[in-house]
Amino acid sequence: MYTSDELAAIVGQVRDAADRRLSVLPNGDIAAALEQTKAMISSIDVEPAECKELAAASTVPSVEDSTMAIGMSTDSATGAVTALSLVGGLDHSVLAQVSDPSGQLAKCSSMTMTASGINVAVTITPVEGATGLPGAVAYRTDTALPDGSSQSVVRAQVVHHGILIASVATGGGSGADAVRRAGALLDAAAALVH
Repeated sequence: MYTSDELAAIVGQVRDAADRRLSVLPNGDIAAALEQTKAMISSIDVEPAECKELAAASTVPSVEDSTMAIGMSTDSATGAVTALSLVGGLDHSVLAQVSDPSGQLAKCSSMTMTASGINVAVTITPVEGATGLPGAVAYRTDTALPDGSSQSVVRAQVVHHGILIASVATGGGSGADAVRRAGALLDAAAALVH
C-alpha cells in the first residue's frame, strides 16, 4: 500500500494539459478541507435521499484509514481549475462502486440540494471520451445557482492497482475542454501508479 507521502510524490510528477506540474496540497490542508466539507455535506438535504452519498463523493472520498494526496492546477488566464486525488487503502466495497455498477449516476441524474432554506438543482450527465482506461467513469455535474448562473464540474475516476484515482475539472473554455483536462490527468496519474 502506498503511504500518503508516496502518493504525494506521484501527484507531484503529474502535469496538466498545459504541461504544468500540479501543486501538491500539504496533508494538514487536506485533513482540514475534508472536515469542513463533511460538516457542510451533513447540513445539506438531498432529494432523492439515496443520492446524498453521490453528492458528497463528488467532493470528498470517504478516507477513514486510507492514504491520500491531492494536487491542483489553476490557469489564471482562463479560470480553469483542474484537481487530482489519489486515495489508497480504501475498502473493496468502496472501490467496487467507482465504476457505478449500482447505476447511481442514472438514479441521481436529477437532484435537489437544500442548504439553509435555499434549493439548488443539480443534474448529473455521464460523459464519454475522457479516458480509455478500463473501468473508468466520467460525468458532469451541473449546479443551477439561485442567482441564475450555473456551475459545471467534470469528474473522472478509475480504480488502478487498488488506488482510487479521481480528477476534477471546472472552468476554462468549454465543457469539452473540461472533459479533456480531467481525462488527461487521469491518464497521466494511472501511468505512474504501479
